[in-house]
Amino acid sequence: MLLYVFFAVFTLSTTASAKKNGYSYSHLPKGMLGNWYAYTNYGYGKKKIYKIHISNKNLRKYKKHKIYYGKKALKTSKYWTATQTSKIHGYSWIHIYGWQQSAGAGDYYNLHTFGKHKVFTIAGGATVLVDAHYYRSKSIAKKMGNKHYPKFAYSPY
Repeated sequence: MLLYVFFAVFTLSTTASAKKNGYSYSHLPKGMLGNWYAYTNYGYGKKKIYKIHISNKNLRKYKKHKIYYGKKALKTSKYWTATQTSKIHGYSWIHIYGWQQSAGAGDYYNLHTFGKHKVFTIAGGATVLVDAHYYRSKSIAKKMGNKHYPKFAYSPY
């Protein structure tokens, strides 16, 4: 137990916790931007390296707007928005959803430092289950694999 407390106190930090609940982002925190890598199989098949690139392209600060359907929706569907959540599973998240999204839970982003590694976590669904943890390099991603970190909720599959 003492080791767990030491680990929790001295190795965990977050960049998203400085924003109040409901804060709408016009730019994601700088530490989240760039290329990230995960080594996973997403529950089936052979594990492989997945790369994502996080940018502020098409991010819009939230404002009340009309949800369009059909052809009008296509013109604004490239935009997305992000807001700060309250704590979920002990962590603050950035809630990501499409500008024209009228249903669904969207995705959740979290950036933490565990030990000496920055870990970018993407979760989804109504219960905010971890899809994958991403790292700054392919080699670290392969080394860490499907590592589970404290308090995050993971799918049983």
